[in-house]
Amino acid sequence: MLTNSRGSRNKQWLSAGVAAFCAVGLLAGCTPQEATGSATEEVDPVIAEALQEEGKVQFSTGGDLEQDIQANLMTETVNALGGEAEVLQSAITETWAAMGKGEPVVAMVFWRWQTPELWDKYVEQEKTVVEVGTTDYPGEEGWYVPTYVIEGDEERGIEPACPGLPDWEALNECKDVFATAKTGDKGQYMSGAESWAFAYGDQPRIDNLGLDYEMVFAGSEAALYADLTSNYEQGKPWLGLMWRPNYMTQKYDLTRVEFPEYTDECWGDTYACQWPETIIYQAASKTIKDDHPTTWNIIKNYDLNNGQLQEMQLMVIDDGLSPKEAVEAWMDDNRDVWAGWAKQS
Repeated sequence: MLTNSRGSRNKQWLSAGVAAFCAVGLLAGCTPQEATGSATEEVDPVIAEALQEEGKVQFSTGGDLEQDIQANLMTETVNALGGEAEVLQSAITETWAAMGKGEPVVAMVFWRWQTPELWDKYVEQEKTVVEVGTTDYPGEEGWYVPTYVIEGDEERGIEPACPGLPDWEALNECKDVFATAKTGDKGQYMSGAESWAFAYGDQPRIDNLGLDYEMVFAGSEAALYADLTSNYEQGKPWLGLMWRPNYMTQKYDLTRVEFPEYTDECWGDTYACQWPETIIYQAASKTIKDDHPTTWNIIKNYDLNNGQLQEMQLMVIDDGLSPKEAVEAWMDDNRDVWAGWAKQS
């Protein structure tokens, strides 16, 4: 069963005028969804009325920070413009099944190569899900090490521990560098949640490249970040899963290990190769395009860049805000950006 983070669906539709007054805080008794702290100026009543007539929409997240922020950002944007939206917290397969059934759901972040079968089924074959577009920033994923492991860091008094990297063939030569109490005489490769393993093929990669390494799971995205942070701040060697866009790859100087070149034959079979190049897609149920044209226009105009995304990631990781709180703070300072997404393209 699909779940969402905003509670029951019992809110009644408001008229355009009431929504506009709620948005600017001029009407007492507005619910939090009716009066977001980011809408400090009057909303366009035409857009508000259109959004209300079209009905509620949902923006999905699978729980990682990139998705959490963008699902909350689009939810708060639609609400601030006078519509009704909520965050849908669900597994990716559930999200796509919902979109396939015609539920008004939008996925603002979809790494297509991870689950190509979903795209093939719902976009190419059934045509119940449509591509909205792609992000203004590329994605990258793989095994990363702090650059000081390769080059050293004179200011911190760190000597190079594995200068043969990023060439993957240096990994076995440096297994002792990455060995831990958990892995004994093998090197340690740190991943995130165990449920992620199917998407990356790390164990087949280790086996088929003959790497003398053991994969260890931090348990979650937050725990993976914490493990990297602890080791990096102490100047210790670290080898683990990381990706861009990601605040950690901005905060710290990391280098990706260079595995053999990616091929379609390798990926999904031996995995003895690099990750594929990543284009990050946005997708929505066909219902959004057909029955929610105002929301469709907003998401088509959406152009959040990597720097803006990282501003909100910083608020979560460094300042301890929730994704929703970070989004609201960012929206307070960037009304011209998100309000501009509602303009007719």
